[in-house]
Amino acid sequence: MGKRIWLLLPGFLVLLVLVAVTLPAALLAPRLDLPPGLTQIRGTVWSGTAQWRQTGRQPLALKWRWRGGRHWHWQASGGQTALEGRWQPGSKARLPEIHGRLDLDRLDLIHWLQIARPVGWLDLALTDAVLAAGRAPQAAGKVVWRQAGLAGSIQEPLGEIEILAENVDEALRLEIRSLQPASVQVRGSISFQASRYDADLWLRAAAGRPELTAALADIGELQPDGQVRLRIGGRTGL
Repeated sequence: MGKRIWLLLPGFLVLLVLVAVTLPAALLAPRLDLPPGLTQIRGTVWSGTAQWRQTGRQPLALKWRWRGGRHWHWQASGGQTALEGRWQPGSKARLPEIHGRLDLDRLDLIHWLQIARPVGWLDLALTDAVLAAGRAPQAAGKVVWRQAGLAGSIQEPLGEIEILAENVDEALRLEIRSLQPASVQVRGSISFQASRYDADLWLRAAAGRPELTAALADIGELQPDGQVRLRIGGRTGL
């Protein structure tokens, strides 16, 4: 009897593999902590597609495929956004690699400056990103804000801005600086903790632009040297 069971075991293993490979992704979706707006989930756990809908924006088309071990390759595209990277499943959303282009229109940033909306797109090259409820986000690498600018009551080009990400004292810290001359030079930092963010940014208008300095002072604190300090904080919602 024992020998017969051992003879049947390979067949059971093959059956389990076949079930896992063909398991519809839609069946597992309710058990996973997926972002709201994820719809039209098709395919299997190992290879499939879905759509992520954001109010007022073109849906993002998502694709994923198993790459061996505990790693999946993923792609997200829609409008001016085209991202890809690797995903590692677990109790946390772990993304060992993220790179590509992210349109700033995908992000709700108007509340940051109130009277001016950041425009342009982000060129991402990040590694070791981790998102987990109740903990500060983690990431390392670089983001370049290209064709950066402000639209609204203040309409000015910002050139290109570099954003360096590092993990410091259980917080994600972003160091920000302008890479080229522009109407407004930017430097400063943003710190993300488990449930809060704090931004400390310094803006300097180009020489000979007193009207721009006055406009920037409306959104921050004018300093004796002509810089404008912008301090913002609030809940992250993570």
